[in-house]
Amino acid sequence: MSEGRGGFVHVSPSPHASPRNIIDAISEIQQYHIIERTGQDIPSDFLTMRGMLTFFMVGFRSGFWEGAFLGLLLPLGWGVWEEVIPAFGGTADLFGKCLVFLFGCGISLMMTVLLGGILAGYYGGNLTRKAINSLVWGRTASLVAKGLLVFCVFNLLVFLLSPGNVYFVCEALRGLVGNPASFYRGIMGMKEPLRKSAATQLYLSPVLSLVPFVTLRLFGRG
Repeated sequence: MSEGRGGFVHVSPSPHASPRNIIDAISEIQQYHIIERTGQDIPSDFLTMRGMLTFFMVGFRSGFWEGAFLGLLLPLGWGVWEEVIPAFGGTADLFGKCLVFLFGCGISLMMTVLLGGILAGYYGGNLTRKAINSLVWGRTASLVAKGLLVFCVFNLLVFLLSPGNVYFVCEALRGLVGNPASFYRGIMGMKEPLRKSAATQLYLSPVLSLVPFVTLRLFGRG
């Protein structure tokens, strides 16, 4: 960073400081916003194709982990809802079931609010707009792909959890699981939660990925 003509500060891009996670990406976007807001000169090579791809990959990795957490926690939520998995010391009431669902979707909801709410304040400049769009599109691609993957994996598990297959596994693990009949009922009882989790992941992932676009359009500073 050096003093330029007219008192402006010219900032040179630094490849070694490329954003590696969502916090780094937001911090860099904030820096772009400050530069653009103060009317300083921005080099034309500040956000090249490589830079846009970097923001895209940060969003993609963020969406990957969101989708992974969602895929792991949705069966828990549906298991509690279907009263297959006990919660809060027994069968949960409606409030408890909704609380478990909120916990299961908490990571994705938090990222949706973060990207759609916080970044809306930096959406006005040309440079920040390009960076934010790349970040959000990366997250969208990852969430949709992860939703399809989880949908296929969960439905494959439901297909494989036939009575014969589950009985064979229970007998093979008799020494580890204690009562195989109870273990058998528990696994068979999770078939419906897994099926519903697959459908929920498939429908919810695109919705969570598209919300930031709507928020940026409505509340983004032009």
